[in-house]
Amino acid sequence: ARPYAGDTYGFHWPLLAGTEVAIAFEGGDPDRPYIAHALHDSKHPDHVTLYNYKRNVLRTPANNKLRMDDERGREHIKLSTEYGGKSQLNLGHLVDSQRPHPDKRGEGFELRTDDWGAIRAGKGLFISADKQANAGGDVLAMQAAISQLQQAQALTEALRGAAETAKAELADLQQQKTLLSDTLTELR
Repeated sequence: ARPYAGDTYGFHWPLLAGTEVAIAFEGGDPDRPYIAHALHDSKHPDHVTLYNYKRNVLRTPANNKLRMDDERGREHIKLSTEYGGKSQLNLGHLVDSQRPHPDKRGEGFELRTDDWGAIRAGKGLFISADKQANAGGDVLAMQAAISQLQQAQALTEALRGAAETAKAELADLQQQKTLLSDTLTELR
């Protein structure tokens, strides 16, 4: 029995040899035993203790981990693997691995790896430092970025005018105008 199962979906968390389990019997029939649940023991203690009881952890034997901590003011989520060093997605109150009370490393999010990394977005990728309070608004809202680019373009045109007056070599601004008017608007 599993807590979630179907023909093309389900929950699969195999037990390892030596795991202590509690056995129950379907309908009380001793010929129909099943594993009711796995247990911690003195040799295999629970990784959630009195010191971190607001933490919810899913951890595999290879230390692949999903950790969610609900301590108020220190809420965070960590998804990590030890393969190739360590790769992690950390969200919220960013902490190190000290126990029982991890030290704060920052806040927000961190995507990091000790190995190689890549970001791919077939339709485009918008990276911004503009604030979008409480995840409100369009995910590709880029008016602030476009305004900054337009200001930079106006400055470039003013510099071109000054260069023209000084009879210096002129920059080709048409390519930059095309980028701003055509290419960036395709991200929408």
